Amino acid sequence: MAATSGMAKNVEQFLKRVRKWDVEFLCLGQTKESFNMPRPEDAMARMTANLEYFAANYAFCLALFALIAVVIYPQLLVLVCCFSGLWYALLTRPPHIKVQVAAILVTKSHMKYALAGVNGLVVLIFARTMIFATIGASLLFVLAHAALHEVPSKAKGKMEEKEAEREP
Repeated sequence: MAATSGMAKNVEQFLKRVRKWDVEFLCLGQTKESFNMPRPEDAMARMTANLEYFAANYAFCLALFALIAVVIYPQLLVLVCCFSGLWYALLTRPPHIKVQVAAILVTKSHMKYALAGVNGLVVLIFARTMIFATIGASLLFVLAHAALHEVPSKAKGKMEEKEAEREP
């Protein structure tokens, strides 16, 4: 029960970090904080500040990109369904299960490692192009937003404090 309440607190803390989608993230109806091209010397500081400030929003965007990819590419949907079933079957076994394979005694942790290896190998063989395209598109979106979005006034104070710490 304690693990569940601890996880609920973590989720609650994460959801508190989500910024308003319309006003802050997309700048709808705002004129002072909007999208513009940064000066080359300010680009890295702007990206760093925005990546930190909008981290929860970016996590939701990456999850949305992954969900869209699974829906658009049926091959990914099949892989997700098959491996979800295998992981469910493995994780619902008793913790101290052991299987005798020839002369070797295989524990549940061995089975987890083996399934993780097979899972990764099959995904790389059958879906690498789709996965890398999705990762590339989502990273391009996140980095473009972080570079072009004006640093929010709430995050500017933190950015100036960090710059003051760096300078001797």
